[in-house]
Amino acid sequence: MVATLEQLAALVRGKVVGDGSVIIRSARPVAEAGPGDITFIENERYAKLLRASPATAAIVGPHFKGGAPAEPIPVIEVDDPIMAFLAVRTHLAGVETRRWSGVDPRACVSGTVRLGQNVAVHAFAFLGEDVEIGDDCTLYPGVVVRERCKLGRGVVLHPNVVLYPDVVLGDRVEVHAGTILGGDGFGYRMIEGRHVKVPQTGGVVVGDDVEIGANCTVDRATFEVTRIGEGTKIDNLVMIGHNNQIGKHNLLCGQVGIAGSCKTGDYVVMGGQAGIKDKTEIGEKVLIGAQAGVHRNVPTGQQVLGSPAIPVREQRRIFQMIARLPEMHRQLRELAAQVAVLTAALSHPSDEHDDPTGF
Repeated sequence: MVATLEQLAALVRGKVVGDGSVIIRSARPVAEAGPGDITFIENERYAKLLRASPATAAIVGPHFKGGAPAEPIPVIEVDDPIMAFLAVRTHLAGVETRRWSGVDPRACVSGTVRLGQNVAVHAFAFLGEDVEIGDDCTLYPGVVVRERCKLGRGVVLHPNVVLYPDVVLGDRVEVHAGTILGGDGFGYRMIEGRHVKVPQTGGVVVGDDVEIGANCTVDRATFEVTRIGEGTKIDNLVMIGHNNQIGKHNLLCGQVGIAGSCKTGDYVVMGGQAGIKDKTEIGEKVLIGAQAGVHRNVPTGQQVLGSPAIPVREQRRIFQMIARLPEMHRQLRELAAQVAVLTAALSHPSDEHDDPTGF
């Protein structure tokens, strides 16, 4: 598909600066763009990349000052260049294949399942007793939805997602391949020298507009529900233990691990491989750095880093001292050598009254 710059500006509600009649055939990142392509620059810091690019046009932020060395190329000014670029890229790629709906005859669907309108249940999916599927849901091959699960409108379950019994998903939830929701929590008691499993009798409730990445696990609660708040986004390979109460609009990056019975406020961000001790409370708008080990409650608005996790300012001072350790070690060895010389001199003082002539 081709379009003029003016047409693309109308698509993203942007302002054309320059020749709006130029023809655009595709959208590519600035390092790959060529003649006939439109690219984007997020801010002025990357203007030099655009000046070196043979791209025909660009999507930029408001009042962008960059351009080609000889003659500025036409641009579309928008508030969010990345999102506008993605919209243009999708538009130029053409119309997507029409979504299929129906129940594939190779799927296994219980007679007590309630299906909404425009639902797509692909081959080899399994739907257990008393399952409810909302309108416009898509269940890809290999999905397992066990008894009493409820899915809201527009839910997408990618291949081989497994929902254990009593999992509830809100509207527009998307769960990527291989993720398991509602598996047993890791709960045991020591009885007569043996680990005895504590039955996990609760469920999992996921709020609207949550996205969960591939190969994640969210354990069911022991008694009530493990909860994932509205708008939360979870990266691949994240583990959320039983009884957790995850707030709204959290961002949990890859390989985060949250032990049981933790609670997070809204708008919490956890960097990759962060680990949270059980029964820990994280306040609102907390930022937890990558590989942090959180072993105690974190108050609202704080940024923590390191293992054990402490406030960022303190941790940065520690990192600076660690970087100086080789030099400090060299200085310490030199001081130790000087102390040894002084100690030896003090232990064998010269006698000022000795007469070397013997008289």
